[in-house]
Amino acid sequence: MEYELSPIKFDKTGYIRDSVFSILRNAILDGKLEPGQRLVERNIAEQLKISRTPVREAIRKLEFEKLVTHIPRKGVVVSGFTKEDIKEIQLMRVALEALSCSIAATKIKNGELERLNLVNNKMLKEYKEGNIDKSILMNKKFHDIICKAAESPHLYYFINTLRGYINSFTKLTYTKQGRLEEVFEEHNKIIEALRNHDSDKAYNSARTHVGKTSEVYLTMSYSKDI
Repeated sequence: MEYELSPIKFDKTGYIRDSVFSILRNAILDGKLEPGQRLVERNIAEQLKISRTPVREAIRKLEFEKLVTHIPRKGVVVSGFTKEDIKEIQLMRVALEALSCSIAATKIKNGELERLNLVNNKMLKEYKEGNIDKSILMNKKFHDIICKAAESPHLYYFINTLRGYINSFTKLTYTKQGRLEEVFEEHNKIIEALRNHDSDKAYNSARTHVGKTSEVYLTMSYSKDI
C-alpha cells in the first residue's frame, strides 16, 4: 500500500468504522489510492493504529459504493471509474442540482443571495490570480449555499455524495480556456433566477450550468470516442 494513512484520533462520540470509511473513501476519490491498488486490512489497521474489524466493515461499505472490488486470489482493489460510470454520475448530478436550485428559489433569503454574489466574484478573482484550489473551493461553496437554501437534508446528502465522486475531475475543466469566465456568467444567471424566486428559470439555469461542466469534462477526457 503506497499511500500512507495517518493514525486516527477519536472524540468521545466518534464511530471508528465511519471514520475509517471516510478516510479510505476520500483517499480513493482524491486519487491517493489509485485504481488497481490493493487494500490490505492488516496494513490499513496498522497504519491507523486500530483493530481490523472496523477496517473490514469500512471496506464492505466501499464495496457497496462500488469504489472497491473483491478479486479472487488478489483481494480487495480500488475499482476506479469508467467513462460510463462518469456519464451516469454526471447525469444524476445534473438532475439533482437542478432540482435543488428549483426548490431553493422558493426559500432563499436575501443574506444567502448576497453570499452567492460574494462567493461567485471571489471564485473568479482567485482564478485570475492563479489560486486554482481556492477558486475551486469557492465554486463548491457557491453550490453548497444553494443546496442548504433548499432546506432538503436528503437531497443535500445525495448531491454531496455525487460531488464526492467527481471532485477529482474538477481541476481538468479549469484548464479549458475561458471556461471559468463562462462559469461566472452561468452562476450569475442562477443568482438572478433565485433572486426573482423563479423556480422554472432556476431549474433550467442550473441544469444548463452543471450540464455544460459535465460536457466539458467528458469532451476533454474522452474527445476521441465521444
